[in-house]
Amino acid sequence: MKLTSEEIIEQMEQFKEGQVVKFNIPEIFGGGVGIIGLNPDYPGPGQKKYLLKLGDDEKRAGEASPYWATDKPKDFAKWVADRQGDQIG
Repeated sequence: MKLTSEEIIEQMEQFKEGQVVKFNIPEIFGGGVGIIGLNPDYPGPGQKKYLLKLGDDEKRAGEASPYWATDKPKDFAKWVADRQGDQIG
């Protein structure tokens, strides 16, 4: 299911520890899976609140090192929406 940026932001702002939102990324944008979740090391020195991990599939994305970190849900929401990410799980 494709979500709007606003829907993604709303989900992210309601995250509890361990919650994530997962997206299939279309092949035209590199394919694979993106997982957005809370940074378990936040708040800490130099740590951002949200993390994005990428992988060829859910398992690899979940095990991957963070691709990007930000404090602003809007950044990730725009990234996913621009790539026409399709929510899974």
